[in-house]
Amino acid sequence: MKYLEQRNKQLEDQQAIMELQNIREHRQAAQSRRVELTSLEQEINEDREANLERVNMHLERLLDKADKDLSLLRHMAFHYRARNMSVKAQIKSLKAKLSKATKEEKEKDQL
Repeated sequence: MKYLEQRNKQLEDQQAIMELQNIREHRQAAQSRRVELTSLEQEINEDREANLERVNMHLERLLDKADKDLSLLRHMAFHYRARNMSVKAQIKSLKAKLSKATKEEKEKDQL
């Protein structure tokens, strides 16, 4: 049993080593495939990078604006929730006063 566990471990180690060698070979092959870019290709790559930077900055601005809007909406929701609760309390108070006044009015009418 112990032999099988050790053999399994050795096979796993060999597989990991083979995967690392495969990755290294792919990297070396990719580096050997790299050819000097012409000035036009370099300019195209630079334009592409500059465009990506502009798009990234634009998206960051949009994200900041969305964060501000979200913050404002949360503040507004809190404000109107608090206002709603205070108005409900006023309505409850006024209803209590009205019912008290109507009871007093009925008592006066009965006397």
